[in-house]
Parts: sequence; C-alpha cells; structure tokens
Amino acid sequence: SVIDIMGGMFGVIGIQAALRERETTGLGQKVTAALYETAVHTVAQHMMQFAVTGIPAGPMPNHPRAWSVYDTFKTSDGESVFVGIVSDTQWRLFCEAFNQHDLLMEQTLQTNSLRFKARERIIPIIQDIFRTMTKDQLMQTCDEIGLPFAPISKPHELFDDPHLNQSGNMSEITLSSGNRSRIPGLPIEIGGRRTTIWRDLPGVGEHGLQILKEVGYTNSEIENLHTSGALLRPRKSRSD
Repeated sequence: SVIDIMGGMFGVIGIQAALRERETTGLGQKVTAALYETAVHTVAQHMMQFAVTGIPAGPMPNHPRAWSVYDTFKTSDGESVFVGIVSDTQWRLFCEAFNQHDLLMEQTLQTNSLRFKARERIIPIIQDIFRTMTKDQLMQTCDEIGLPFAPISKPHELFDDPHLNQSGNMSEITLSSGNRSRIPGLPIEIGGRRTTIWRDLPGVGEHGLQILKEVGYTNSEIENLHTSGALLRPRKSRSD
C-alpha cells in the first residue's frame, strides 16, 4: 500500500538523519517510523484546514479547491483524462483551441476566482466538449496548446507508458518462471544516473545452499535439512 511505502521512506529519512547526527555527535540513535503516524501525516493539511477555517474536510472529490478547472473528464472511447486550467492564459488557450469564444469574452469568467464561482456551470460545458473526443485526441490537443493533462491509467497499462520508458525508469528483470518483465525503478535520478537492478528475484531455495555454507553449515548438516524438508532444494535455473 501507499502507506507501507511511505513508512519505509520515512524510515530511510530517519536513518539518514541519525547517521548525519552521529557524524557530528558520535552518538547512535533509535529510529522509529510508524505506519499510523505516516497515514496521519498525509492528511495533515486537511487537519490544519479545519484548524484555520473550522470546516471539516469533505471527501476528496468534493473538498474545497483553489482552481476552477482541475478535474477528470470522460472521453468518447470510455477513457478518462485529467485536465487542469488554472491560469488566465490557460483559460484563453482552452477557449481558442475549442472554439469557445463566448466563454472567453464573458466578463464573469475573466479570472480564476470568477471561474471558480461558476464551476457548476462551466464544468459540464467542458465535459460535453471533451466527450466528443477520444483520449488520444484530447491529450494531443492539450499537449499542443500547453494545458496540463494526464491520462487515468490502470496499473497494467503502465508497462507501455511512453514517459516511464523514455525516462529510463523501467528496468528489465527475469521472473522465477523464466519470463522477462519490466519493473518500475526508484523515482530518483542523481547526476543523470538512475537506480538499476542488482540481481533478479531469487527463486524458491535458489541461494539456500550458498548462504548456509557461508554461515558455516557442513554438507552433512545441509543434507539433513534437505531430508527433513526444512530446506527446499532449488529449482532448475532460469536458463535451463
């Protein structure tokens, strides 16, 4: 889950901070990163919103927002695309590209604040326009005129995502079945370098013999573990 991943990230941040402090003070530290506190951290802004306004945050699709158009829209092929129109320049670009000159000239829609107040009126208009286009057509138009956009993708569709593959974030691995696949790397680039795969995921029992020998088990002891069923024999290698 996202919280599990973020908990690990905060654990790493804590470890790095503790190591840095040890360089200065010579003292080691106990580092704790808790999942519940991690989850609470993700909603801290909504807690503070309540502290300032006294208004509880509603469900995410309905919560107060700063932008007039920052939504997901349906397309003619049944797909969804997020589109943002957050500035007066972007509003002008949208109106010109989609032949909405009346909206562009309307005085009650000249600023983001005014458009925000008119969301109930303009969002259905925009949805009707976008529903006449396929996902690819809408994204191409947004890309050409400079509107922020993003397709709503399912996890299995991300293997062929152009951005991920062009950025070098996808790395190839060999599964225990012998099949090749790709996996997302860490979203970090340092000095133009990305993380790489150290080695493929081990199969069942693949490194058991090697590890036991490294920690001092004799061949006889290892064979007894195999015989008792405590240690599985490795399957054939991926290259077999």
